[in-house]
Amino acid sequence: MEGILNVHKPSGITSHDVVQRVRRMLGERRVGHTGTLDPAATGVLVLCIGKATRIAQYLEAGEKEYQAVMRLGVTTDTFDADGRVVETRGYAPPDRSSLLQALKGFVGSALQTPPAYSAVKVGGVPSYKLARQGKALPLTPRQVTIRGIELVAYNDPLLTVTVTCSKGVYIRTLCSDLGKQLGMGAHLLKLVRTRSGGFLISDALTLDQLDGLCREGGAEAVIIPMERALSDVPALTVSDDDADRITHGNGISRPVAFSGEGVLVRVHDQPGRFLALARVRGGEIRPETVFA
Repeated sequence: MEGILNVHKPSGITSHDVVQRVRRMLGERRVGHTGTLDPAATGVLVLCIGKATRIAQYLEAGEKEYQAVMRLGVTTDTFDADGRVVETRGYAPPDRSSLLQALKGFVGSALQTPPAYSAVKVGGVPSYKLARQGKALPLTPRQVTIRGIELVAYNDPLLTVTVTCSKGVYIRTLCSDLGKQLGMGAHLLKLVRTRSGGFLISDALTLDQLDGLCREGGAEAVIIPMERALSDVPALTVSDDDADRITHGNGISRPVAFSGEGVLVRVHDQPGRFLALARVRGGEIRPETVFA
């Protein structure tokens, strides 16, 4: 069994818990996710099954969309509702135009520091473990991109936004930073991932739905083939000689139509088999992940 599953992660369990459950349901050891959601968060969790675990890094790189509810005036040590309240502030509720202006300032590329209570490793140890021991160390800021923020609802002290962003963005940190910008503090109350790459929440299966399909022997019908999951990646059909070179890990000459340094390409042989994922490097197409 191989391919991709779009699962609707429930609140209260970790992304790894979801992986473990799906492993048992499918009877398949090779299952991995393509981007962690915090235990309290819900929504799209894309899972790779069998040989498809080899494309996890490519799917994880896809754009993400979230709907977040935050509370103004209260800060916590984890930047979300699961943490210890650090401070509660009195404040004059901001008007809608002030909120829109503040949100606009977070759109674009910038350095974002992951929260201390995160899975980022420090010397091989997850930062959240050090934080729980009172030994949190400063984490290195990361370059991230927020492509858009839309104000969905505002009923002080609650604020709902949708965020479209690159991988690696911590919505908890965004809420905390917005609270600082407004001068009143804030924390994340609820988070739903509504899209990951081309995978939508409207198409996601709950664990109960997947379990029912597995019991009825219908799980194969909902597993998305690798190639369909990568349908936005341009495809290249090569000659028999070039197919042989690609499958042995060697580069081939770049066709004129495939320009752009670093562009990812799906490589197929003449019968249409999916051979490899490769990148444009200089004048060549060089394989990165070979399947055939």
